[in-house]
Amino acid sequence: MEEEHYCMNCKCELRKPYIICKAEVCHSMTICVHCFSKGVIFGVHQNDHPYTVCRTDFPLFERTWTAEEETTLLDIMSDCGYGNWSDVAHRLRTKSQSECQNHYNKYFIDKPHDDLPHFKESERTVYPQPIIYKLCDDPPRYPENNDLSGYMAGRGDFTIEYDNFMELEIKHLDFDEEDEDSKMQLGVLDVYYDCMKERWKRKKIVRDYGLINIPKVQVASRRYSYTIKDLIDKLRVFITLVSPDEYCKYLEALHYERELKHDIKKLQSRRENGMTSMQQSKMYHILNSRRNVVKSKRHLMVDLLSHLKDETSCQTWLQRQAVLDNMSKGGLVVLPNAPRKTAPPLDISSLPGYEKLAETEQEICANIRLVPEAYVEFRNTLINECKKNGCLKLGQARSLIKIDVNKTRKLYDFLLTNGMINKE
Repeated sequence: MEEEHYCMNCKCELRKPYIICKAEVCHSMTICVHCFSKGVIFGVHQNDHPYTVCRTDFPLFERTWTAEEETTLLDIMSDCGYGNWSDVAHRLRTKSQSECQNHYNKYFIDKPHDDLPHFKESERTVYPQPIIYKLCDDPPRYPENNDLSGYMAGRGDFTIEYDNFMELEIKHLDFDEEDEDSKMQLGVLDVYYDCMKERWKRKKIVRDYGLINIPKVQVASRRYSYTIKDLIDKLRVFITLVSPDEYCKYLEALHYERELKHDIKKLQSRRENGMTSMQQSKMYHILNSRRNVVKSKRHLMVDLLSHLKDETSCQTWLQRQAVLDNMSKGGLVVLPNAPRKTAPPLDISSLPGYEKLAETEQEICANIRLVPEAYVEFRNTLINECKKNGCLKLGQARSLIKIDVNKTRKLYDFLLTNGMINKE
């Protein structure tokens, strides 16, 4: 065990395996696996520092003896002494008396090793590589920045500064040794220097956080659009409290957390449906898609059967389904127009003039949805015109009565049938 027998974060007693931070500022700080798995940040330690895993579940000299058993054997031998193999085996528990004696004599007395064995480095070991910067005559500038209002990309400056007219307050200052207002003028300069500091602070924030880097802002907005879009605007007010790197890391951590939660919900849904492998998940997705197609077809059949009794509704439904089907196939099928739905008869029993009409006239007024007073007026107009000319054509009736042509035709046929007018 190392000098520190407890986790530097939660102060719990360490048990192998545990983590040792290798950052220079952390000075070999020890962290338990539980805290490390949560990515805790405390003191000077960050969750992106280099680290090593301290573990003893690997063999040192023999394949049947782990490093943990080797260190435990040496501790027990220092307590029990050489030759007391029954107590040694009893305390070690994983080995017999003969195994403890033979192993200790072989590797620590007969042929002791000066150094611990060296292990071959894994091919998966990743070493940090330095980033090589190449100098260029002119730094690359995005063309979008040239169109940014108020920003001069060539100079890296703004046309309008913070407190833009502050220079007007000092341009008339003239220092003279005998001037009594020199202290007041120095005070004005102090205010100007404070303004310069504030300008520098604002420019530094804009530069450090990349607020004028339009492509970066656009990429970030697209990246976080479906995970933490609702949080970015709320977190932006705290942007000056942390460094730019910490702010970006925090956004990325929130984004990763939302993605993990989404994946976990998806996996839980798959487990609820009895899936235990990705191959089963792919098959489930295919079968579920087929099932949805079959369900939609069943739904179409139910709709068709429900509209069979109504000819107009059935025709309208067939037209809609034909259009949707041919839009997906790229073709076009023209069906006959669906007839207009007939309006129900109008209730005219409470309208003025209803009692003066005959029963047949009451029926025609209700069917063509015409009020009694208007019917009497139109009837008298057509009868008078027929008496005047000796006959009345349908075209003449339509020119005399400015209402719907279908109503005019029904009214003309009714008067003609009842002998009130004649066509020839």
